[in-house]
Amino acid sequence: MSFVSSAPRTALWSAGLVALVMGGCLLVGCLEPLVAVAVVAAGALPMGRAILLTLAVWVAGQAIGFGLHDYPRDPRTIAWGVGLGVAALAALAGAAPVLAATAGKPTWLRAGLAFVAAFVANQLVILGVEQAITGACEIRPGVISLVGGVNAAWLAGLLALDAGLRRLPLALPGFGRPA
Repeated sequence: MSFVSSAPRTALWSAGLVALVMGGCLLVGCLEPLVAVAVVAAGALPMGRAILLTLAVWVAGQAIGFGLHDYPRDPRTIAWGVGLGVAALAALAGAAPVLAATAGKPTWLRAGLAFVAAFVANQLVILGVEQAITGACEIRPGVISLVGGVNAAWLAGLLALDAGLRRLPLALPGFGRPA
């Protein structure tokens, strides 16, 4: 029996995820794994909290970009930043119904299918953002594959960490274990 309500545990888990992703982005570059975060959030939290977590990671990434990496503070760069946030929410919206439809299936299958849906939704929004900002919509396979690879690696790492946490006697949310 746990004497700590689920809200503080969920907040702690979410803060830990934000810190982990931001630490990783600072170490290996600032390409945020927003699709991976959206899939994990959709698989572990109620939708309202998943939205907040996804936005928290996006905001933290914007703070790092504009604060530490000195991104230009011009309308185009700011628009891209906002567009990335919208694309992150689209990824969450893509993952959630797939996870609901595959409830009871193996984690690897649920996560894989949710990732595909989330990534497609994310990239469609990115193409729309590019069209709105630049007036052109160019598909760049190298960039898309880099973003997909980074997000897939992050998702694998986050799911491995989640599997490890399942072995500990902690009452934390996790992929497939609602908060």
